[in-house]
Amino acid sequence: MLKRGAFAAVSAAVLVTSALTAPARADDAPLPLPLLPHVPFYPTTTVAPSATPEPLAVRNAPVNPRYSFGGRTSTLDDFLARSSTLGYLVLRGGTIVDERYFAGYDAASRFNSWSVGKSITATAVGAAVADGRIASVADPVTKYVPELRGTGYDGVAIRDLLQMASGHKYDETDYANPFKGSTFTTIRMVLGASLTSQAREAERDVPPGTRWNYDSMNTFVLGWLVAKATGTPLSTYVREKIWQPAGMQSPMLMGRDYQGSDIGYCCYHATVRDFARFGLLYLRDGRAGGRQVIPSGWNNDSTRATAPYLQPHHLTPAAPDSAENAYGYGYQWWLGDQGDYAAIGILGQFVYISPRRDVVIVKTSQDLNSELHMAEALPAFRAVADAVAAR
Repeated sequence: MLKRGAFAAVSAAVLVTSALTAPARADDAPLPLPLLPHVPFYPTTTVAPSATPEPLAVRNAPVNPRYSFGGRTSTLDDFLARSSTLGYLVLRGGTIVDERYFAGYDAASRFNSWSVGKSITATAVGAAVADGRIASVADPVTKYVPELRGTGYDGVAIRDLLQMASGHKYDETDYANPFKGSTFTTIRMVLGASLTSQAREAERDVPPGTRWNYDSMNTFVLGWLVAKATGTPLSTYVREKIWQPAGMQSPMLMGRDYQGSDIGYCCYHATVRDFARFGLLYLRDGRAGGRQVIPSGWNNDSTRATAPYLQPHHLTPAAPDSAENAYGYGYQWWLGDQGDYAAIGILGQFVYISPRRDVVIVKTSQDLNSELHMAEALPAFRAVADAVAAR
């Protein structure tokens, strides 16, 4: 999760970039100053919405359940306030039962997915498998991206990337350090270093498929792989296979580097309602608009922990360490131990799905304490899902 130091580091990178005039294309918008967490600080591609949006009925009846976390009892409303929420929406099936916006935002506002976008990029991999463009997730990455031969990604299976088990030497444990992990990757990208060149710098740390290590570069490589396998940019493929078929209502902005590669590990800028439609796609086992958008088998594979190092209780991304906040990992989804799962991003972005309760919850935030609140979100969202289902 992003801490105050990392926010300052990325802000500083944008300031430096502007001063040095980073490589730009004629159609690139100027970088905004100062940096705002949901304003792109990189070029973007506009992804057109569906001509027939997935309808969402509205029957607003907010709930404010109590839940326990860290030895104390809190309410949902208190959690939303403490975690600097900007947008919040609850779906029961295809019906909006709670929708709120704060700090001047509204239903038309676009929010940065941050790492919620990892789950969208992984879904594009599933679409490419269904299309026959990718034969199997057991295939080596280099079958589709030969540019990675001889790097730390040589010999890595696509499944290893999906499960954050590539063995790539990458430290994303300290977002406050501008020289580590995705903070450093993003700063270098903003300063003009292509993401493809950064991926080719990959070094092996441990054998692939032996250890989980959260690694944003893995997700960029997944997006690059989709582009190579399909012969079309990731943004185009997402539009054709996910955004429009799933019935998204508003245009989405996708971030790219200055050489034109889609970032993939973050930076899908969309409305709260369209993020909810993405969650609804998974809740409905890959169906939208009366058709199968992504294979139901992909949904199942994506939301299961299939190796011991991926199981819930083995991954606890924030303190306190207890069953109430334990996550496992699937194909770029964080997994609860009750059949629920979530896409999660820095600064407090969530798409939470409870198949048992038929509930999707979206939360967008500007939360500098999101490392702690990532843990608290699980019991909070479960309390909401229980309260909504009980009505």
